[in-house]
Amino acid sequence: MPMPTDHVAPLVTRRDARRAAAPRSRLALLDILRLAAALSVVAYHWLFWGVEHGAIHSFGVTPVSWLAAYGFLGVQLFFLISGFVIFLSASGREASAFAAGRATRLYPAFWAGVTLTSATLLLTARAAPLELLPKFLANLTMAPAVFRQPQLDGVYWTLTLELQFYALVFLFLLFRRRRWLETFFPLWAIGMLGTTLFVPGVAALPLCGDLFTLFAGGALIAMISRTGWTVLRAAGLLASVVGGVVATIRHADESGDGAATDPIALVVVVVLLFALVFVLTQPRVAALPIPGSRFLGALTYPLYLSHAVFGYALLNRWVDPGALWLGIAAALAVVLVVAAVIHLVVERAGAPFWRGLFRVVFSPVARLEERSRRSS
Repeated sequence: MPMPTDHVAPLVTRRDARRAAAPRSRLALLDILRLAAALSVVAYHWLFWGVEHGAIHSFGVTPVSWLAAYGFLGVQLFFLISGFVIFLSASGREASAFAAGRATRLYPAFWAGVTLTSATLLLTARAAPLELLPKFLANLTMAPAVFRQPQLDGVYWTLTLELQFYALVFLFLLFRRRRWLETFFPLWAIGMLGTTLFVPGVAALPLCGDLFTLFAGGALIAMISRTGWTVLRAAGLLASVVGGVVATIRHADESGDGAATDPIALVVVVVLLFALVFVLTQPRVAALPIPGSRFLGALTYPLYLSHAVFGYALLNRWVDPGALWLGIAAALAVVLVVAAVIHLVVERAGAPFWRGLFRVVFSPVARLEERSRRSS
């Protein structure tokens, strides 16, 4: 999924102070990359998956559907970038501040997306109000399975993985073991390679392997770009690349995309994604300024949240096979406008309220941290 990112907090060591001095330019290329990844996922759902699975019935296979079948790899890229950003965001922060910051970035846009999806389901007569209400309320938590309710939009599955990864980092911060992450991530990647290759049943469990290896890979790239290589980091990154390749091919097979994709092409693209994130986050490259990159990157998350159920409804209503690309372009324009409204109105304008709200929510953690500091 497209991770909502904030400016990366400078690392606390003097060695890294100069590199961390300009976080905005550092993330400019990643913001553009995130938007490209989001658009690739849109292409996947609109031009391949939606047609193949009956979510889109206004048109059929297009000349570019074979290429759009690879668009799901945008999710792999999102997870890599998430690992990179979250490792840096955790630097020099208390657990309460980290949790409040992540919740502020994740939940408000998500609540807007769930509301939009629910309204779409009602207006298209795909759900009755009384049937939809418990699903709507459960989905607002981002963990509807806890309440034995389904996800309203299939794309929400990536958010579950994001939350689990956040929780992992949060625990390290809560127990004041931030520096342990630098040893944990490479060991985690190596361990997950073992489960992904040899114990897929275990790898399917939360944080035990499979696509979680991509989060570890992103974190390792962040560590290497800031403080250099070590043997352990090199081994961990290699394990993450191999594990990411295996998990991607396995997911393609299990989802039915394997028949439409070439395993060799998947291997090449996943390796190139690791290389791309690594190159774009090197200090000299990352320092390149890109006007408007922050805004474009900010559109990624709300675009991801609104392109599926809502996007399918637009395509089914507007697209005429005789003017196929005009209809798809019009639907994309509307979804981008909706994404911009969610970002500007819900996220940006509402930011002071959300920050205050989540500071209150996580204030018990802040008090616990304060008592821990006093007693140490």
